Amino acid sequence: MIRTARPEEFEAVGEVTVRAFLDGGHLSAASEYRQTLLDVAARAAEAEVLVSVEGDKVLGTVTVADGGTAYADIAAPGELEFRMLAVAPEAAGKGVGTALVRAVIARARTLGRERVVLSSQQSMTIAHGLYRRFGFERTPKRDWEPVPHLRLVTFGLELIDRARPA
Repeated sequence: MIRTARPEEFEAVGEVTVRAFLDGGHLSAASEYRQTLLDVAARAAEAEVLVSVEGDKVLGTVTVADGGTAYADIAAPGELEFRMLAVAPEAAGKGVGTALVRAVIARARTLGRERVVLSSQQSMTIAHGLYRRFGFERTPKRDWEPVPHLRLVTFGLELIDRARPA
C-alpha cells in the first residue's frame, strides 16, 4: 500500500532512507546529508512524503515536491520532482521502488503536471534502470553539483504529448 506518511512513522521513514543510502554505498556515515534524510518532519511540512507499507512496517519512501517549492531542486513550475527514493534493504527486489515511482507519476498526472523530474547520484545505476523502464530520459543540461565534487545526473518524464495539438 502506498500512502502519505503519518507523523508516527517519520522516525521509521528516516531510518529506512538512511539505511538504504548507506547500504547502497550512496552515503557516508559522516555525511551531513544524513541529518536531512532523517528529518522527515521537516520534509513533510514542505513536501509530500509517500510510504510503501505492509501492515505497520515501512518498506520504502519517496519525497514529492512541486516546482518552485522548498524541496524541489530542479523542478520548474508545472513539474513535479521526486527525491530521496529509498527501499528498505530487506524489501529490495520486491517491487517497492516500482510502486513508489508509479505513485509519483500518478500523483503528477492527478495534479496536471507536464513532467516528472529527479536528480540522482551517478552510482545509483539500479535506480536509473527503474527510471528508464518508466520512460524517463536523461536531461544532462540540468545536471548539477549540490556540493563540490558530487555531480548529480538528472532525468525527466514528459507527461504531455507535445507533438499532439491541445
